[in-house]
Amino acid sequence: MSLRELVAKAKRKDKRKGRRGRSLTTKESKRIRRKGYRAERELVRKLRKQGFNSVRVPVSAPSSEPLPDVFATKGDSLLAFEIKAPNSERAYFQKKQIKKLFDFLDMFEAYAKRIAVIGAKFPYKWVFKKVEEVNDYVINKKEKSQYLFSSLSKMK
Repeated sequence: MSLRELVAKAKRKDKRKGRRGRSLTTKESKRIRRKGYRAERELVRKLRKQGFNSVRVPVSAPSSEPLPDVFATKGDSLLAFEIKAPNSERAYFQKKQIKKLFDFLDMFEAYAKRIAVIGAKFPYKWVFKKVEEVNDYVINKKEKSQYLFSSLSKMK
């Protein structure tokens, strides 16, 4: 392999790829991030309406720190959320993201109930899943939500 080919290969790896394998422009990348931020802020508002103390954790870049996108407390319960706002029919959650949720929850032993939840904000629909173990997960748009805000608000 020539030096020119090696450089071209390295440049291809460095660029962010979109769904169809093409490079994303800065504008497209920012639009995708803003969509995720809006979904997280909407979740915080919904949780607060249900009586939770809720906060969005604004992490601007992938971090090795075990921080969820959103966390909420109510009584002796702590919930940690990983949120996606996909354009497609599915939302993918990698094992390392789920591990960070559990690492975050493990730091707060004072809470009797510590719950990891993954959520996807599709157009006009939220879907939530309670996560019991570290693994890769997929949420499909057609699934029913395992976790409803009404059931969350009954926690004490």
